Amino acid sequence: MQISSLIKSSLFKKSLLVLPLLGLLSACGSDSDDIKADPNTKMLHIDFNDGIAGWKAGFADYPAGEEEFYELGSGHANLPAALTTTRKGFKITGNNHSDDLFMFITKQVDGLEPNTRYDLRFKVTFGTNAQNNCVGIGGSPGNSVWIKVGATKNEPKAINDGSGFLLLNWDKGNQAAGGSDAIIAGDFANSQECSATDVVTTYLKKTLITEKGAYSTVSDDKGNLWLLLGTDSGFEGTTTIYFMELEVAATKK
Repeated sequence: MQISSLIKSSLFKKSLLVLPLLGLLSACGSDSDDIKADPNTKMLHIDFNDGIAGWKAGFADYPAGEEEFYELGSGHANLPAALTTTRKGFKITGNNHSDDLFMFITKQVDGLEPNTRYDLRFKVTFGTNAQNNCVGIGGSPGNSVWIKVGATKNEPKAINDGSGFLLLNWDKGNQAAGGSDAIIAGDFANSQECSATDVVTTYLKKTLITEKGAYSTVSDDKGNLWLLLGTDSGFEGTTTIYFMELEVAATKK
């Protein structure tokens, strides 16, 4: 595939050829600065309104065969009316009966140099209906649901551990702790402080940005990586997230 295509999986481009990725020089959760053009940086922009071709949804940290009980679902869906009435996102949802449900979306992208280490920075925008500092069963519906991001040469999959429990084949850490393959970008809580009414009904847009130097990975022998966006939940209830946009800056080390 050609790097010039933004529709296929060949998505990384030289930073000088695309619009700047906003906010990558700022701290997590801010988007106030522009990244400086760097000849060693390639950039990716995904707008899920355009479609989810090549993306897969997955679920881990729950018993195999309990998909209906956990109310697992995903797809290209209209955004909630509070966000917009005309755009779509990648919706993924589940009811966390295990107090540890991990939900994720993933896609393989190419266009990098083979067998090369890159520093990656992620900017992810999503819709969330969980207010800040609310109390929930097992944990907060916003602050106890962590957004994780990562990229490795291996496809992320839920694997049966031999006892009937499905675990991710990546080191993503657990809940509030990140791992070597996926790190925490922030949490699911939106900007509304918790109130007695409308606790988990109104969706707001939220953007998270990982810090510089927080994550690096190595491409495979064809210059490919598998990207992952996910939620790691300590809230024993339903989480429904709408991923709206993703931007990634890959700087060769």
